[in-house]
Amino acid sequence: MRIGIVVNIDTVTLLPYLTEPADKELVNKYCSPNGAPAVNTLILSFLKHGHFLRIFTNAKKTFNIKTPQVEIYAIETYNKYPIKYLWGGFITAERLKNLMCDKLDDLDTLHAHWTYEYAYAASFYEKKLPVFCTIRDYAAYIWKIESWKNKISRIFKQIMNDVVIKHKHMHFIANSPYTAHIAKNIYKKDIPIIPNSIKDSFIKQGEHIYPKEFTLVCISSSNDKRKNIISLLKAFKLFRHKHQIGTLQLIGSPFIAEDSLIKRWKEKELLDNVELIGRLPHNDIISYLDNCSIFITPSLEETFGNTLLESIVRKVPTIGGINSGAVPYVLHHGEAGFLCDVSKPECIFQTIEDLFLNPQKAQEKAEKGYKIIISEYSESIVCQKHIDLYKTYL
Repeated sequence: MRIGIVVNIDTVTLLPYLTEPADKELVNKYCSPNGAPAVNTLILSFLKHGHFLRIFTNAKKTFNIKTPQVEIYAIETYNKYPIKYLWGGFITAERLKNLMCDKLDDLDTLHAHWTYEYAYAASFYEKKLPVFCTIRDYAAYIWKIESWKNKISRIFKQIMNDVVIKHKHMHFIANSPYTAHIAKNIYKKDIPIIPNSIKDSFIKQGEHIYPKEFTLVCISSSNDKRKNIISLLKAFKLFRHKHQIGTLQLIGSPFIAEDSLIKRWKEKELLDNVELIGRLPHNDIISYLDNCSIFITPSLEETFGNTLLESIVRKVPTIGGINSGAVPYVLHHGEAGFLCDVSKPECIFQTIEDLFLNPQKAQEKAEKGYKIIISEYSESIVCQKHIDLYKTYL
């Protein structure tokens, strides 16, 4: 098939499909790092299965690249302060819309991800070809838990979301039953479910070797109330106080010593034996997962949770929230991982302690989870689900 994709992606992942040194230099210099790993995995699976892709994205500078199997059209993101935090998304969407206008005639379908500027831009062409949009978050919930400062910019994203959702001819996809339930209750739409997939390169071959020192890993791209890192820190402090052992590694762009919130945590003595790893290239995460005892996601709400898939296919015992949106779905309601009430530090502590004291139990669940995830979320399976859905509208 010939597929158009509209999304902000990490175009570095496409380097194996580029042959010209000048093209590779453009991607290395101007792409957005670590963007949308779930979408990156889907894009790579399309390419592996021989489909043609034309990708419309944003970057630090406008450029375009053409190869026989993949084309990349990138426009410069609108970045003028303070407009970029207000209606800048509409300006970027307008640029994307204009970028696409004469590049769709030979495509079978166009697929946008998230319900913001990418989907807004794609919506203008829903009568020209089948246009799909994967709903990947819950806009109203995010606005609700944001700080008052961030609520101002989120208002514009909420408006864009509401405009996109009202389009009658756009075909929506949910990435989990939780997202589908939101679409049914809030947006009054019955939509199919296609989950995120896991990269083949992430799937571990062989046993997980547990480190000598008890080590926990948490990965998060943000540090807001929804991600609930504070509850994990309090739980880890309880664990350290009782057992006098253990290290917690926090991976992600928010976890740097200079961050004001991190400084407050330090003042409250919540960072004892906590390592701030910061942002890592996506593939570098594997080494941390392979050298930890437990992976934990303390998020209060997730519409999916790709890091859960990644930890499970590295055969790491995994903990998530029993009431945290799609997390129970990804963990197969406790069959593929351990569920607890992550809103309560005491419950997180008890679950961590249980796995610490019962390593055999932890290992058995990790092995079971591994088999479940690779049988249902492998990239070839999820890729084919998308192709089958596209074909129903051709």
